[in-house]
This record gives sequence, C-alpha cells and structure tokens, in this order.
Amino acid sequence: MSVYAIGVDLAEVERMRVMIDRYGERFLQRVFTAQEIEYCRRKKASAAESFAARFAAKEAVFKAAGTGLTIGMRWHDVEVLNNSHGRP
Repeated sequence: MSVYAIGVDLAEVERMRVMIDRYGERFLQRVFTAQEIEYCRRKKASAAESFAARFAAKEAVFKAAGTGLTIGMRWHDVEVLNNSHGRP
C-alpha cells in the first residue's frame, strides 16, 4: 500500500508585495530560483501575484513532504516552472 500526501497553502499577495519592497533582491534570491524570478518579473503588473503563487506552491510541497524548512529541505529544492502552455 502506498501513502500519498498532499499539501495546500495560501499566500497573501499584499504580504508578498511588502516583503519584496522591504527586503528586495535578498528576499527574492533566498526564496526563489533565478528562473522563477525571471518569470515573475516578466509579469510586471502581476509580479507580486506570481511570486505569491510560487511561494504558496513551495510551502505546499514542504507540507506534503512532511519536512518543512527545518529538516533538510530548502527553498531552492522546490522550483515552480511553467510548461509550454504557460501552466505551472
């Protein structure tokens, strides 16, 4: 019998906007990969939304793995990319 896990998370866009404004590049580089940053910045009008969505996806993976950030996994261990149709 296999055990499957699912993780769910929400991220507030305004909170992400505040984090980016307050901590800037340091925050972005700590949490997101270069490809994620590049993609989100191309979204100009909705960059904070794109960053928030990726942040939530990463946290959901940590929850599903049951490890969180304290036991072995790091932000860059999870990368949210888009397929050829633009879907994450």
